[in-house]
Amino acid sequence: MTFQKLENLLPKAIRKANIEKQVTAAIVCNDFTMVVEAVIGKNVAAKARPLHIKNGILTVAVLSSVLAQEIKLHEPLILEKLNEGRKDKIERIRFIL
Repeated sequence: MTFQKLENLLPKAIRKANIEKQVTAAIVCNDFTMVVEAVIGKNVAAKARPLHIKNGILTVAVLSSVLAQEIKLHEPLILEKLNEGRKDKIERIRFIL
């Protein structure tokens, strides 16, 4: 019996389970937090939670309208970094309080 690397097995298992979109969305949500930390700072990233992606729109929960405005100001750069190397692009960010 030979062992296979997990990195070789996961893509097949994800496709077989038909959960590619869900896995991609989870990765984008995780990446959003890291990108916001890098672009704006940890304080802002700690107060914003990416929730889901639907039709190319990333929905993010924020604690205040001021925080949403701060992220909106940096939206072009955040989207550029989030979309690097992805075939399904995030078109915009939507905020909920």
